[in-house]
Amino acid sequence: MKLLDARIRQASESELEAVMQELVFPGVLNPFKLGLPLVLSMLCTLCSFAMPQPALWMGIFYLAGWPGHAVFAGIVPGVLLFCLVLFTLGSLTARGYWLALRGYLILLRCVAVLATGYLLFMLAQLFLGHALHPLFVAMSVAGVAFSALSFTSLNTPGFERAVNGFLHNRAWRKAWLLRRQQTQKSRS
Repeated sequence: MKLLDARIRQASESELEAVMQELVFPGVLNPFKLGLPLVLSMLCTLCSFAMPQPALWMGIFYLAGWPGHAVFAGIVPGVLLFCLVLFTLGSLTARGYWLALRGYLILLRCVAVLATGYLLFMLAQLFLGHALHPLFVAMSVAGVAFSALSFTSLNTPGFERAVNGFLHNRAWRKAWLLRRQQTQKSRS
């Protein structure tokens, strides 16, 4: 994707046609199936990020001496900000930008580290004999499972076809813009 991204960025109209010919993939282009692996990965990433939030914010509120019943004052803005970053990176990836995919993969790794750290913390608390709610342990396991599913959905032939489709559509959009600019110049 990195090489094709650079070629599309610097290509003329005829070079874009060659890139589009390289990226044609078999079968009928179904826009609903095209982004399915990316959407599944984004959903799993969001769920994996959301799992440790209650315990994390309860700990922050406890250390700060704030009332525990107001913990959603930390959870909601944190998750909304994460959703904004996640949706932006996912949308730009679906438009065929290499840096967006790279940023998404970095975000995914950070979430996986967070989920794994949360699982290890919960297991340490469990083995040390501290009383904790079984729901927190289950959520830590679910967070790691969602992270694994997120990585797995990106490592499929469906995602490879989707990336080809994303890049094909980006090359087509740029070729269309170049044709439009040429037409406007010829009319002037």
